[in-house]
Amino acid sequence: MEESIKGVLVEAAMTRQRKETVERAVGRAVRRKGMDYSMYIAAMSELRDLATSMSLGVEEALESLQKEQKG
Repeated sequence: MEESIKGVLVEAAMTRQRKETVERAVGRAVRRKGMDYSMYIAAMSELRDLATSMSLGVEEALESLQKEQKG
């Protein structure tokens, strides 16, 4: 996974608010980093691919990235 995409996803996981969708959190992280819509699409695509490979939902895959970053 590209470092810029991973950075966006980790930031989204750390700043995600209660009951907020993953898509919205990722979109906010992309905007905060000054990136464009194509980066949002790339990040969501990578997250969905990761979730599929781990047999998890996107929420759980995002949480696993956050735990990986902390650990």
